[in-house]
Amino acid sequence: MNSEKLKKSTYAKDLQQVVRSLEALRRDGSNPQDASIAEFVNLRWGVSMESFYEDLGINTSVDTIQAMFNMPDSSVRWLVPEIIRDALRLGLRKSPIWADIVAAEQTISQPQITVPYLNMSEATPKYTGEAETFAYGALSYGSKSFKIRKMGRALRLPYEVLQYVSLNLTSVWLQDFGVKLNQGVDALLIDVLLNGEQDDGSESAAAVGIETTGTIKYSDILYIWIRMGRLGRTPVGMIAGEEAAIEILDLDEFKKREVGSTLKNLNLKTPVPNGANFYIHGSMPADQTLIVDNSSACIKYNAQPLLIESDKMIQNQTVDTVASLTTGFGILYRDGRVIMDDSIAVSGNDFPSWMDIDPLEQVSFDR
Repeated sequence: MNSEKLKKSTYAKDLQQVVRSLEALRRDGSNPQDASIAEFVNLRWGVSMESFYEDLGINTSVDTIQAMFNMPDSSVRWLVPEIIRDALRLGLRKSPIWADIVAAEQTISQPQITVPYLNMSEATPKYTGEAETFAYGALSYGSKSFKIRKMGRALRLPYEVLQYVSLNLTSVWLQDFGVKLNQGVDALLIDVLLNGEQDDGSESAAAVGIETTGTIKYSDILYIWIRMGRLGRTPVGMIAGEEAAIEILDLDEFKKREVGSTLKNLNLKTPVPNGANFYIHGSMPADQTLIVDNSSACIKYNAQPLLIESDKMIQNQTVDTVASLTTGFGILYRDGRVIMDDSIAVSGNDFPSWMDIDPLEQVSFDR
């Protein structure tokens, strides 16, 4: 590090206050925020992190964490947890499944949340004559509670890493750790999509079989797409394990390219996607594929953004860092996702009654 630049730095005197302000934002009991030092620095001084580091005399391609600890001006040490956090945060944002699948994110202030939900019943329109009273349908509602979870991992950085590995290279390794942490968040999402967030299984996804067990056909997927479309869902997401993904992606409908056009055009108006985003994840059961409407399946709830806590262990010459976050997922609409299970036949495992759209579309009119 350039000690002379650090002595003349515009920002060095404020480092402790900046980091404490960021921690206050992240630990705010009523509205915790996932604030980064780059955002804070830009809002406060209007400069980039490159300019910020340059002012402090930090060269991320050369300097190490140990060099920051060894500086006479101890204020620069306050940046170490922020550097670690920013690297992990970059990894958390690398190609997560949950970011594409959730309908929304909601910040909450406690580890358990109560949310409303609606149940439609007797909603079929009825013909009403002139001056007649409308027949009442029923719209019931209630609330449900579920827990969110803390997840994380402790990192042990040996002195050799602190002394000899530049900040840039350390950041690359830490980003990979962030990717692994993100895979845990994706696994939590998939568990909720499959089983719901209620212990009694009342919000679990419908599991629909296929025409010929063990052999997926395009018509099996189309059957679910059409039913979800008739229910007002747009199933543009699919999640499966490797085995099911290979079988589906090998279907002619997905791998063959057509040249020219058909003699007649059929413009399908029921919302069946002409493409779907396919995600492959090891948490999916081998025989199951999730078909998801990203806009209605679930919401992500954030109680505590990424938190970094460090402690220097002199006896074994390491710096122990714990990275954790508290989050969870809640089902928005139960029919926003369906499981296609190729181990069971559709003849005995069809759509459940709560996904029966026919009665709602059958309106009778007296003559």
